[in-house]
Amino acid sequence: MENNIIKFKEVLRQGMIENFKRDGSLTPILFVYKDGEPDIMMIPPELFSTQNGKEVLAQVMKNICHQPNVLALGLITEAYGAKLDAELDSINQAKIESGEIKVSELDNKVDIILMIFSTPEKEEMIAYEVDCENKVIGDLFGDEEMTQFEGMFANFFDWNKN
Repeated sequence: MENNIIKFKEVLRQGMIENFKRDGSLTPILFVYKDGEPDIMMIPPELFSTQNGKEVLAQVMKNICHQPNVLALGLITEAYGAKLDAELDSINQAKIESGEIKVSELDNKVDIILMIFSTPEKEEMIAYEVDCENKVIGDLFGDEEMTQFEGMFANFFDWNKN
């Protein structure tokens, strides 16, 4: 079963890359792997257009993870990313973590595409810097797949951890 989940994650990652190269943008999707079967759904744009919509989506995703037959869940979307230097950007980092400012409001930000892939055992965020105008995928955002991250779209299976 674990091998099927790894294959599913790789198919999603490759699809995210190929769709962006083709279109220069992504339709946000939610995916669930349960009972040995994948299910992929488009996320209505209005859910990402407001803070309340994002909170509703995150709560729905956490509720799905309470089902015992759900083995993986996540999303693929476009976003902004910022690489913050701990010493130089500590004020901005604190403001971002508190919600006082959004990454989209920073002058020093980049366009990214990302996939959050959660299982009861671990959570990963795979993100790439992108050039939307030229439909180009750049480097991984961060040095590797990120397994330590925070936010409303994190810790979907947290209720299941001891």
